[in-house]
Amino acid sequence: MTSVSFSCNCGTLKGVLHEATPQNVCHLVCFCRDCRAFARHMGQAGHLEPGGGSPLVQVLPARIEISDGVDQIACLRLSPKGLHRWYAACCNTPLANTVGSPRMPLAGMWRGLFGQTEVFGPVTTLGFTKHAVREPGAPKRDKGIIRMMGGLLGRAVPAWMSGTARQSPFFDEHGAPVSPPVVLDLSQRNALYND
Repeated sequence: MTSVSFSCNCGTLKGVLHEATPQNVCHLVCFCRDCRAFARHMGQAGHLEPGGGSPLVQVLPARIEISDGVDQIACLRLSPKGLHRWYAACCNTPLANTVGSPRMPLAGMWRGLFGQTEVFGPVTTLGFTKHAVREPGAPKRDKGIIRMMGGLLGRAVPAWMSGTARQSPFFDEHGAPVSPPVVLDLSQRNALYND
């Protein structure tokens, strides 16, 4: 199986994504305002796709191995009910988005972590394009959503059956976040939604 290395911008946090083939991931760009706000908060707006899309690779968390800089894992939530948005505290590089529990085996990793991206194949999914910033190159409609959902289910069911669904570098054996999430207040959050 193909493994691909990743690291934060400064190189303090490093790891490997295992089984990183087009059949085992979903290569997508998300245009939702929350993903864009997170990228802005982390100082990564310059790495967004045309239309303000966040380039992500959706994977099983159990396939993410962080070998260096585990102590740099930090977590942010845009709101009290928002996704857990993980990043490297050393340099504010986004790592991944997850729900608030390891019960759902899903992590949307920031594609900029990877020096080698051709292993993922082409982008197959464009989501929430109705929220894209209207600028040249911005997509006008979603693409591949049904395929994405099918792939998520196809990865999750074997993970549940094998007992690996709860394995994640972002949650401990009791299901608690390895780093307590910091929740932005309303004024901080509103400042990021400046489309």
